[in-house]
Amino acid sequence: MSILKRTRDLIIEAVIAVILVTAFIVYLLLVPKDNRLNLGWVALAVNTAIVFGFLISWFRQAWKTARYWVVLGMLLLCHSAAYIDALHRVGHLPLIFYLLMNSAELALFSRILWKYSGGRQPSA
Repeated sequence: MSILKRTRDLIIEAVIAVILVTAFIVYLLLVPKDNRLNLGWVALAVNTAIVFGFLISWFRQAWKTARYWVVLGMLLLCHSAAYIDALHRVGHLPLIFYLLMNSAELALFSRILWKYSGGRQPSA
């Protein structure tokens, strides 16, 4: 990739980041505290999208097999059940918890997918 294209992409990414942060700050300032979304559930949704987004992209060659999707669905079900139970018990999980758990989940889930979805190596 040329330097010009990379610079353009970085500028676009920075503008998107500034827009998202600005929108979040405006949301916090304008919406009363009682009417705000529960950020614990938003963090869970973002965490789930990150973990399973990586797994789906890493195992792209296995998309055609039903076994892959069944195993991925079971992992998603277990992941969701564990986090929902934790959120109901604790109420809020610190963001550092998600960071640490993402690494552990990606390592564990990729091994499980590799073993049970046909023995294919992840692409990443």
